[in-house]
Amino acid sequence: MQRLLFVCLSIISLLISACSSKVSSGSTSNTSHKKNEKVYEEDLALYLPRYKALNQKNDSLNAAKAKVSKTYTSEGPLQINKKLDAILDTIALKNKSVRFANGFRIQIYVGNDRKLADEAKIFTYQTYPEIFPYLTYQQPIYKVKIGDFLNRMDAERYFASIKDLYPSALILPDKVEIKRGIMVK
Repeated sequence: MQRLLFVCLSIISLLISACSSKVSSGSTSNTSHKKNEKVYEEDLALYLPRYKALNQKNDSLNAAKAKVSKTYTSEGPLQINKKLDAILDTIALKNKSVRFANGFRIQIYVGNDRKLADEAKIFTYQTYPEIFPYLTYQQPIYKVKIGDFLNRMDAERYFASIKDLYPSALILPDKVEIKRGIMVK
């Protein structure tokens, strides 16, 4: 055991001494090599920026401002207006194609009876002609939702009067038609 320990320590000491001699010899060879080597020199003044005198700078800035003002006064705004009109036209066309938005509807009836669902729908036609009712059927349940409200405040206004007749009424978020939502007051 002691013999093995002695062998390991001797190997480690040899490695350490070998590494330290390589590092020291490498550093001396580099310094001697640099002394004999020619130093690279090149004139880079061609690539350095050159600055004008302060008076020349002000003159060039004034000339640039004059050029800019001349270009905008002659045809600049007209071209910008034409481009802006074209962009606004494309945005308007895209907005016309959007039919639905996030809004609210009031659900006034949920049940199995078709007759009661139709009565709720007819009641809405007669009482609130500006609000459009929607009857949906998902087997076996009929649902009657009314209105295309773009904001919750409009839905709350109608909800207060409907709540007396239909106590189970709820305001639900839904996709609504924008054209009908604008007509609701």
